[in-house]
Formats: sequence, C-alpha cells, structure tokens
Amino acid sequence: MDIRKITMFGGTALLVVGLLLAPSWQASGKLRQGHEMYKTHCASCHGDDGKGVKGVKAATLNNEGFLKIASDEYLTASIRNGRPAGAMPAFDKKTIPDEQAKYIANYIRSWRPDITPLPLTNDPVVGDAAKGEAQYKLLCAACHGQNAEGGIGTALNDAGFHASASDQFIMKSITMGRPGTAMIAYPDSPDINNIVAYLRTKAAAPAEAKEDAKATEAKK
Repeated sequence: MDIRKITMFGGTALLVVGLLLAPSWQASGKLRQGHEMYKTHCASCHGDDGKGVKGVKAATLNNEGFLKIASDEYLTASIRNGRPAGAMPAFDKKTIPDEQAKYIANYIRSWRPDITPLPLTNDPVVGDAAKGEAQYKLLCAACHGQNAEGGIGTALNDAGFHASASDQFIMKSITMGRPGTAMIAYPDSPDINNIVAYLRTKAAAPAEAKEDAKATEAKK
C-alpha cells in the first residue's frame, strides 16, 4: 500500500472516530458549562453537591424525592422566577441565557442519572381550601410556617415558587416527601388535594412574603 493510500485511510479513520465521539464530547462540554454556571450562581446557597449549605435556607436539590418530580421545565422556570420571598434572585436571560439554564438543569440531573422525573401534568388539583387550611396547620405549619412563610422548611407562599410549580408538583411533593429530611411522605387522599388548594391561596406578593418571613425569624 503506498503512502497516499495509507494517509487517506488514516484520515478517514480519524474522521469516523471524530464523528462517533462528537456527541459525547459535546455532551461533556455542556455538562462542564452547566457545572461552571451552577458554581457561579447556585452553589453558595444550594451547596456544591446540591445538598444545601448549613445555615442557609434553600431547597435541597440533590434529593431523590425532589429529582423524581422536578422536570427540566420546573428547574429552568425556577431560575427565571427566582424566590423573591428569599434570597434567590430571578435570573434574566442576559445573566443566564436559555441554553445555559438548560445546562444547569442537566448538571443537576447528572447527580442522579438513574432518576427520570415523573411525567406530571398541568391539570389543576381540585380541593377545598378551607379544609386544607386545617390540614396544613396540622401537618405542614411546624416546618413551613403558619402562613407558609417558611421555617426549617422552604417558604410555600413565595410567588416565584407558585409561578414555577404545578399543582401536581405540589401534590407529589407531599405524597412522596423528601427522603433523608424531616419531610415524610403522606398517603394520597382528598386531604392532600385540600392542602394544595389552600397553598394556592397563599401565593403572596414578594414584599408581603418577605415580611412574613422576617416576622417568623424575629420570633425565634
């Protein structure tokens, strides 16, 4: 075989290998970018490993119960809507472009690649908010606050949370809990629907939610 044929064969082989490996190189590059964006914008509150930072009130992202119900759409919506009742700003597209927001979601997903989020619908949950208030006080208020303003648990009266979470997400959060935390899983029942209906009445304006949170801190 002459040199030209060897060169052509070698070049073709390298091209084929490059084409085969390109998707994995691209994926690893996106994951790396997601990791960098997460470190820059998220890790100081949610922790480098997504398991939280001691003394900082922020959702634990690296949790089986959370990852089973948090779709990529929920994660990117949370980035956009922030949590105005707390310390999480709403990141605009200039700070975190859409593509970068997806990379962050993919990076969060990479902690538990064995978990595929449940296909939750946007169907509203029908319940009795008045009855739900009583159930909330009984089951949830000790951690999430009497007015859903947060305590040892996250604030559930936050406008950013309500803009990001579907009724089904809230319901599944209650029935699946957060393994490894104080939030246990409660059996599915009409009472849970009532709690969801009640929580939807607590979507406070950001300023009001902040005042509720400050009042709770002052009582401690």
